[in-house]
Amino acid sequence: MAPTTLSRNPERMASEQTAVVSGLYRYPVKGLSPQPLAHVALQASQPFPADRVYALARPGAPVDAADPKWAKKGMFIMLMLDEALATVTTDLDVATRRMTVTKDGQPIAKSDFDNTGDRDAFEKVIWGLLPALPAPPTLLASRGGHFMDKPDNVISLINLATVRSLEQQWGCKIDPLRFRANIYIDGVAPWQEFDWIGSNISLGAMSFRVDRRNGRCGATNVDPKTGARDMNIPQALRRDFGHKDLGVYLVANTSGSLTVGDAVTTHGAQTAESISGAATAVMPHSFMCRGCFYIYDESKGVPQHSISPGTAFSAIPGDWRCPDCGTDKTSFRPYTGE
Repeated sequence: MAPTTLSRNPERMASEQTAVVSGLYRYPVKGLSPQPLAHVALQASQPFPADRVYALARPGAPVDAADPKWAKKGMFIMLMLDEALATVTTDLDVATRRMTVTKDGQPIAKSDFDNTGDRDAFEKVIWGLLPALPAPPTLLASRGGHFMDKPDNVISLINLATVRSLEQQWGCKIDPLRFRANIYIDGVAPWQEFDWIGSNISLGAMSFRVDRRNGRCGATNVDPKTGARDMNIPQALRRDFGHKDLGVYLVANTSGSLTVGDAVTTHGAQTAESISGAATAVMPHSFMCRGCFYIYDESKGVPQHSISPGTAFSAIPGDWRCPDCGTDKTSFRPYTGE
């Protein structure tokens, strides 16, 4: 499978008139390395094919291995907490379910996910990367669903121009693969993807609804090539823009195929002014999750989780978990907006 090359040319927008799909990726095992694709067939209202269809449950996580269902990402091994995962490259043949794990250019494990002994061996290889775990993680295979961070069938998209604008603002290189998106595009203005929320766009011959922004977590702090936790992207986004959002989620309106190089058409979606930089005032009495930088605002509560507006953080039950990443309430700290 030939790798897809993401554009790193900051002059691209000025020199090209057509916005294009510049990269396609799937992540068969949650938390492990991406597989670049040149072409993919998508179904309406369905997720990106073979994306996060496997996951590694943390020892003791309340997940039914016999009938695994979607769960908060805190239940699983993932880059946000387990940066050593980035020190290996994994390649899964989704048709045969055969996995190869490579470290420093050398294969260190080959497993058949249909074979119990091979699965056990694969789990132990992952445990070897994460010796602080009390036991090996458990490999789970989704039965017709997925283990993406969000439970609905969304597809993640990153605008490379936005990443380049952050590189210029922050004075450092940022590997776009930190954001673990399915689709990368180039040739539109930085942050323009936020202007499309609620509108339809076309990628090639396919139509997508731009559903919502993508709030970033601590996984983006990890260099996907070295495993070094060398940045604090959610914190920097909050500092400079008042939010931790980068990229958007799409929902496929139609079935069809998508190929690297396909044109991006926005159908005249309205452009909002300064949507990227409009700081959102943080209300007093707010608390931030140290795992994913989600902010609990006491004035707003979390009504969809039966926590009414005005509920003091101290009044939330002790077994409550972060709505974004599933980590414990104890991971939260008072947030002052800095």
